[in-house]
Amino acid sequence: MAVIELIFPKFKPDQTSIDELELNWPIISPKLTNPNPGIVRAFRGWILTENGHNVREENRAFLLFEWNKVESFHAFLASNQFAGFVAAIEHLATGPSILQLCEVNLSPKDAASASNVEILRVAVPSAMKVDAALKMWEEISQKAKDKYGGEVAITYGKSQNLEEVIVAGIIGWSRPEGSTYATGGGALEDSLELLKALGDVSHITVSIGAMELPPL
Repeated sequence: MAVIELIFPKFKPDQTSIDELELNWPIISPKLTNPNPGIVRAFRGWILTENGHNVREENRAFLLFEWNKVESFHAFLASNQFAGFVAAIEHLATGPSILQLCEVNLSPKDAASASNVEILRVAVPSAMKVDAALKMWEEISQKAKDKYGGEVAITYGKSQNLEEVIVAGIIGWSRPEGSTYATGGGALEDSLELLKALGDVSHITVSIGAMELPPL
């Protein structure tokens, strides 16, 4: 098992604010990661599409962290270090970031490092449907392995910090043309459609790269 955090910052989308964020990120980001509060891996970038629509021009940022344990995440949110990071970026934000902590079956290292990264989140209204959604992700993972082998990496699990349970999966494709959008779903289409019967689905693609981290 691994612990991941999906982060959806609410930055001002105007180009001036984004330019300032990018210019100052080398100064701002160490406030988040140095000293390392327990982050094993970190990825940062932008949302490209949402439910099939191109949203790149909306400048919607995205971060993905892997934590060494759930307790480190909660301790960091209560720390002076996190408060200092928030103070450094609050003039560029329209509100607090949306943070989704999940326990997943595998480290997101391979999926998040792929050329094409998709993230599907299903808001599940009942415990029975949570089990069904996790079972469906197990099926999707096996189908992908059987059909695409090493061209695809998948990790999945459920949220740990939200009132409404989110079952999330990350699919990383080594070739851009291999994504579910490019193939119309391919071998995964039926299973992905069945996910939609279990709750509201958000399907995004992201462009992300690894962040440098100090040692734990």
